[in-house]
Amino acid sequence: MNMVLVDEEQVLAFRAALPAVTKVCLQEVLGVSETTWTRLRTGRPIRRSTYDRLLCRLARVSAHA
Repeated sequence: MNMVLVDEEQVLAFRAALPAVTKVCLQEVLGVSETTWTRLRTGRPIRRSTYDRLLCRLARVSAHA
């Protein structure tokens, strides 16, 4: 499985895009589960496809800010 480690700076950028760290906000804003969010925060790898989706969602949120 193709995995990627996300650096802390990028995790902080994802966090800044969230109005709140709730199950609903994680899913609606970033398109990830609480499990994936926990993996990001604790420095564990996530799937490349999930990371790619996160980047797209972040770009979309940033464009509307």
